[in-house]
Amino acid sequence: MTNDSILAKTAAGQDEIATRARKLSPKMRALLILVDGRRSIQDLMDTTAGFGEVQDVLKGLKELGLVESTGRRAHSAETANRASAPLATKSVSTVAPRQVEVPAPVIPQVRVRRRSLALARLFLLNAMEQSLRQHDGPVREHLRTATSRAELLRAFELCREIAAEVGVRHIDTIEAQFLEMLPEEHENEAA
Repeated sequence: MTNDSILAKTAAGQDEIATRARKLSPKMRALLILVDGRRSIQDLMDTTAGFGEVQDVLKGLKELGLVESTGRRAHSAETANRASAPLATKSVSTVAPRQVEVPAPVIPQVRVRRRSLALARLFLLNAMEQSLRQHDGPVREHLRTATSRAELLRAFELCREIAAEVGVRHIDTIEAQFLEMLPEEHENEAA
């Protein structure tokens, strides 16, 4: 599997989502839910940046027969041409009768992160499980039942309080990543 491979759930993967028969870890289940037959492995890695090593989890899902590779992300002809063509240049005339070759500007592609209540909730569940270890019980139920932005923010405040009690120092980093995934107030998105 390469980073441009597209993954889809198998029939067994669809069944696992419905039944939870295999008792997958929260990280494996979250990734299985996110596999939709349209996203590449790279897209999944970008979406779940706070999850840690995603490729190993995806390989595990594939070995369990829950996901399969359905091909590779199609690159546009423009992207392929740009990758194989020499650096584009444009001619600039000066006072002297000679021409100076100046490289055309390279426009960086900006990747927009997806915001969703479900993604933010899964991220917090995973982060709290890893950070709080056995102390994550009280917050786990709050996160599982949160269905709105306001409820997720209240659940995060509980996370912050427990983290302070047990000495988790990286709660600010978790908060920043959580807020990047959380939809804005005006975005109406179901969990």
